[in-house]
Order: sequence, then C-alpha cells, then structure tokens
Amino acid sequence: MEELSNLDMIARLLLATFLTGLIGFEREATGKSAGLRTHAMVGFGAALFTIVSIAGFAEGDPGRVAAQIVTGIGFLGAGAIWRSEDRVRGLTTAAGLWAAAAIGMGIASGLLLLGTLGTLITLGVLLGLRRIDIAIARRTAIAPQQIGVTIDHVDRIKQVIKMVERVDDSVDEISFERTPDGTGVLVIAVEPDRTKMISEMVQSMKGVTKVEVMSPLYWKRRGR
Repeated sequence: MEELSNLDMIARLLLATFLTGLIGFEREATGKSAGLRTHAMVGFGAALFTIVSIAGFAEGDPGRVAAQIVTGIGFLGAGAIWRSEDRVRGLTTAAGLWAAAAIGMGIASGLLLLGTLGTLITLGVLLGLRRIDIAIARRTAIAPQQIGVTIDHVDRIKQVIKMVERVDDSVDEISFERTPDGTGVLVIAVEPDRTKMISEMVQSMKGVTKVEVMSPLYWKRRGR
C-alpha cells in the first residue's frame, strides 16, 4: 500500500484541480452549463476520494472506492444531458465530466504523466474535433438560415452570439454592419429548424431592436 505524505496529498489535489479546471475553462468559454467550477470540483472530488481510499483504508481494497466514483460520475453526467425537440444535448459535457473524474483519479493515484496526457487529449478533442464536427455537419446538412439582428450598440454583439451559442453551438457570424449612430446589424447563420426559436429568443434580449429572417440568397452572395 502506498504511503502518502501530507505534501504529496496536497500536491496531487492541487494538480488534479488545475488540470480539470482547464477542461472546465474550455467548456465555459463556449457557453456550456458545466464550466470551470464544475469540472474543477469533479476533478478535485475524484482525487480526494481516491486519496482517502489509498491512505484512509489501509486494510481494505482501495479499488472499491474508485469503482463507486465511476458510478457516481455517471449519475452526475446524466444530469447534464437534456432533450429538446428532436435533439439530445449535453452528451459532450457529460463525457467531459467523466474524463475530469478519470484525470482526478489518475493524478491522485500517482499517475501524473497519464493524468496530464489525458488532459491534453481531452482538450485536443474538444478544441480540435469541434471544428471538424461543425465542418462535416455543414457539408451534410441543408443550407443554413440567416437571421439579421439589429442591435442598439456594438458592445452587445458578443452577448447576442454567446446567447445563441447556448442553444446552437454551430452558429456562425457572417457579418456585422455598423451605422453612424452606433447601432448595427449582425447577420448570423443558424440551422433552419431552429430559426423561429432563436429569433424569438434573440428578440427578447435587451438592446435588440429588430430581428429579421433573411433570404437564403444572402448566403450565396457572401460566398459561404
């Protein structure tokens, strides 16, 4: 049975929290519900349970506690999955929480290289494959619908885009035309079956004065 000093325990807990926090930062930056704090706490909790099982149950089987962590994270991940109309969302977030728990367990077990590598691979999948996933979806799907959003001030652009991405993370900003009085029209592309819902949602936002569904020809003229 491995004997851990207080310094070893603290170092592993901090490293597990930091690495899983990086995953959470990526999730929060893309507007997901489970972000920095959630992933960091999952990584910390998994690491803490693992350390307790190693150092606190010297006479027992530490693997029994680790097995319960896997089961518990499964229930937590299930809570992040929800269905809307004909879509299922939150699967990637649930998988990210599962990976965060695995990383926390690995670091707490002393597999520092494996835990660090697992973090890099997870971030690579979330950041790199997301672009490929969106590109494939655009090639296989029907042409997106354009929505023109009139905003009373340019500072609200990011707020509008972030809000839309919470519903449809494949949204694409086509253009933004600013007028002399400080207002402007933001043109975004969304999936046709979500046009009505997103239009109504954006219309209710503060600072949005008009929402208009634009002609698909606009997309072709922009060479998209």
